[in-house]
Amino acid sequence: MTGYWWLTVNPRVFRFKDFDNGDLFAYSSKNEDGSDRKILQNFQDAKKGEKVIIYENVPVGRIIGLCEIEKEWANDMLCFKKLETLTECVNRTEIEENRDIVNIEPFRYQDGIFFRLSEQEYKSVYNIIREMNPNHSYMVYQDYTKQDFMKDCFFEDEEYEELKELILKRKNVILQGPPGTGKTYLAKRMAFSLLGSKNTGQILNVQFHPKYSVDEFIEGFRPDDIGIYKYREGCFKHFCNQARNNKDCMFFLLIDEINRGDVIKIFGDTFMLLEPDKRGKENYVELPASNERFYIPENLYILGTMNIADKEQTLSDYAVRRRFNFYTVEPIYDNKDFIEFCSKSKLKLKIIEAVKEVNKLGGGNKQIGHCYFCNDYDDKELVRTVKYELIPLVEEYFKDEKGLREKAVSKLKQAIQ
Repeated sequence: MTGYWWLTVNPRVFRFKDFDNGDLFAYSSKNEDGSDRKILQNFQDAKKGEKVIIYENVPVGRIIGLCEIEKEWANDMLCFKKLETLTECVNRTEIEENRDIVNIEPFRYQDGIFFRLSEQEYKSVYNIIREMNPNHSYMVYQDYTKQDFMKDCFFEDEEYEELKELILKRKNVILQGPPGTGKTYLAKRMAFSLLGSKNTGQILNVQFHPKYSVDEFIEGFRPDDIGIYKYREGCFKHFCNQARNNKDCMFFLLIDEINRGDVIKIFGDTFMLLEPDKRGKENYVELPASNERFYIPENLYILGTMNIADKEQTLSDYAVRRRFNFYTVEPIYDNKDFIEFCSKSKLKLKIIEAVKEVNKLGGGNKQIGHCYFCNDYDDKELVRTVKYELIPLVEEYFKDEKGLREKAVSKLKQAIQ
C-alpha cells in the first residue's frame, strides 16, 4: 500500500528552499535533546518513492514544496529527494476552505512534524497545489523563428547571429539607441526567437523608474490593503524560482528603461550575482528579509533597453556598466528590406529623406528612429506623425540651438507640404 506524507519544517532551522530540485537531504527522527520525535512509527513506515508534502510552519503556515522518500529510515535518519519548490505557496487558510481536508492530522496535532495522509487527503491537497502551480500551460504559443525575427526587425543574418551570441554568452545585454529604434520591440522578439515561440510565460517584463525598489523587485515588507506591513516576494525572485524549477528552459527578464531606475538599489543584495560567472547555486547571497539563500539560475537572461537621447538618465555607475554588455540599435533607413517596406508610399519616402537630413544635424544621440514609419499609415496619418511627434521631438533635441532647431523643423515641414 502506497503511503503519503506531510513534513512540517521550521525555516529558521531547516531551509527547504536552499535545495535545488533533485537534491537529497536527510531529516532526523530525533529531537535536539536526543529523544524520539512524536509519531516515530511514521519515520519507520515511510517507503522509497512515496510522496511528501513540505509545509513551513512560520512565519505563515504554508505548503512550500514537494519531495519523495529517497532512502528508508536507518540510523535515525530519513532521506528525501526534492522534487519542486512551489512558485505559488499554498497558505493554510486555502487548505482549510476545503471541507474534505480541513481536519487533516497535521492541523490537529501541533507536536509532530511527520504525518501520514490518506490517499484522498493527499490528492485533495495536491489538486490545490496544481491549481496554483500548473505543471503545464494550456496556452498554445505561436512559433517564432530566426526568419520571423529578421523580417519583423529588419535584421541581416550576420547581425542576428552577433546579437544572439552576445546574449547567450554574456547573459546581460542592454539595447541602447535613440528614440524610435524599436529597442523594446526588438528585445521581446529576440527572446521569442531564442525560445522558438511567442511563449510569454517564460518572459518577465518590468519597467524601471526612480521609485522602483528592491522590496518590489526582490523581496521585502510592504503594506497590505489595510496598511499592515507583510513579507512579500518580489517579481524577480518569483521569476528566478520559475527558472530554477525548469532548468531545461530559457527565461528572459526584459527591463524597459533600465537607466531610469537605481539599478544597484533595485537589485540590492543580489547585484553581485548579475555577473555571468556568478550565476548558479554555488554563488548565492542570503536575503535579509526571508533569510533564504538566493541565486540567479544559469538559464535566466537579462535584456534591458536604454534611450541614449536623454543625457540626464544615463548609466554612469561603472559597477553597473561592468555587469552589462551594450548593443547599439541605430536607425536603419538604408536597409534594403526597410526601403522595400516603405516604397508603397511616396510621401513616406519623402519624409524619410528629410529625417535622414535631420539626423545628420543631430549626430549620434539626437536621432529619429525608423519605427515611426513601420506602420501602414495613409498620407493623412503620416502628416500627423510629422506634426505631432517628429517636430516636437526635434524641438526638444535642439531647444538650446536655435539655428539647428529652425533648420530641422523646416526640413520636416517641407517634406509634408
